[in-house]
Amino acid sequence: MNWGKGLALALIAFAGMMAWFVVMASRNPSPLVTEEYYEKELVFQERIDHTQRANALSKPVQFDVTAEHLRLQFPEEFHGKAITGELTLLRPNDPRADQVIAVNSNGVFERSAMALWPGRYNVSLEWTVDGARYFTEEKLVVQ
Repeated sequence: MNWGKGLALALIAFAGMMAWFVVMASRNPSPLVTEEYYEKELVFQERIDHTQRANALSKPVQFDVTAEHLRLQFPEEFHGKAITGELTLLRPNDPRADQVIAVNSNGVFERSAMALWPGRYNVSLEWTVDGARYFTEEKLVVQ
């Protein structure tokens, strides 16, 4: 075999390999964290203010999350007060496991039968007490 045939075979092999990579990449979905990313970006300064308000509390919200059970314990100054909000559990590597949970509490929120998949979750809690809004983010691993 001369060098021309070897070069041609190398180029054909390279093109075949590139075609295989393109096909495999198109089969692997790359989901966005959220479909409404632009609208969420517009209210980002409000999110910063809510986070600073939450950081100024006596202690942070305590998250206790397992595959079957969820428990949120709010700071002592909120016990006995009506707390409403939304808890978002986002799994970065598989959006099918994402969950959004409405939170209504008087200081401690518990929910069982969660059926969470084991792995890492980005947890965000946005809640309101007496008209003041708060925001907390955590990274948790469910066992």
